[in-house]
Amino acid sequence: MKVKQACMAALVLSAAAAQAQWYGEIGATPLSVKGTVEGNTLKAQPTMIGIVAGYEFHPNLAVEGMLGTNANSDTISLNGTEVPGTSLKVNRAYGLFIKPKVMLSPDWELFGRLGVVENKTTGQVGSYSITDTDHDVAYGAGLSYYFDKTTYGSLSYTNFYDKQGTRTQGTTLSVGMKF
Repeated sequence: MKVKQACMAALVLSAAAAQAQWYGEIGATPLSVKGTVEGNTLKAQPTMIGIVAGYEFHPNLAVEGMLGTNANSDTISLNGTEVPGTSLKVNRAYGLFIKPKVMLSPDWELFGRLGVVENKTTGQVGSYSITDTDHDVAYGAGLSYYFDKTTYGSLSYTNFYDKQGTRTQGTTLSVGMKF
């Protein structure tokens, strides 16, 4: 009986492994960073570029790793007025996500993301700069359109950081390929 169970388990696991698939994405994310300090509102909109590598365990579940870096810094605004000689940029961001997903049709896929992200940012005022590294739970949702069985484009929203009066969120436009 144990031999039958072992054979059945091997068959099920090999079928699951045949379904599993690696994929990769590259995308651009214009960010919205907003912080409140002593009643004053600071805002900036730097842009991040990034890559995602994912492994699909099941047609409705994947795990992803994300790595991003600065594409463009932005001037910091204080209470709605740009402050000359200031900037904010994302030095790096990386994270790990669980990605539940469902095919709405043969071409459209709806997905969510839940994970953790670490962000390293630098704010500059004149010749002074401050670099800060923070981590938080990140979450988001998106929609992918499959051009064919292996190539797709995605539009997604992610909340990267929301702590201590500071919130970082962005919308990512990306292209991806399954391997």
